[in-house]
Amino acid sequence: MQVSLLILDTLDELGADEFKRFRWNLTQEVLAGCQPIRKGHLENADRQDTVSKMIDSYGEESAVNVTVEILKRMNHNNAAEKLKRTYSGGSTAAHNPTPTPSSSSLGLTPAAGANVCAQGKSVIVAPNIAGTNGVSINMNINTQ
Repeated sequence: MQVSLLILDTLDELGADEFKRFRWNLTQEVLAGCQPIRKGHLENADRQDTVSKMIDSYGEESAVNVTVEILKRMNHNNAAEKLKRTYSGGSTAAHNPTPTPSSSSLGLTPAAGANVCAQGKSVIVAPNIAGTNGVSINMNINTQ
């Protein structure tokens, strides 16, 4: 399943007031390095528009991480765990017959602060990756 659909399915479980609160959280700093989304960009956004804006702003993996963190803040821990488990558990791999190894599938632990978000025409300086023992590291860069 596509990441956007995973997040959308999760947001579909929220009631109207809960979704409004979710959008408000997006205008706050949720994760270090991920800039809040401007209120005006979310003011009249429905669930689909919100998911699109999150992925455009943060990229797929960070959008999942932001969603999980906001759900935890809202005490929707079961929904947060389900999204995290589904995202990392291979439901996205079902549409990718030859998945590229991620740091978690390689048994690597990312360095503190390794979650990086960029917006617009930002530049990212990636952290050093140590202890890979000859394993190749793949990076996906979304330039939408």
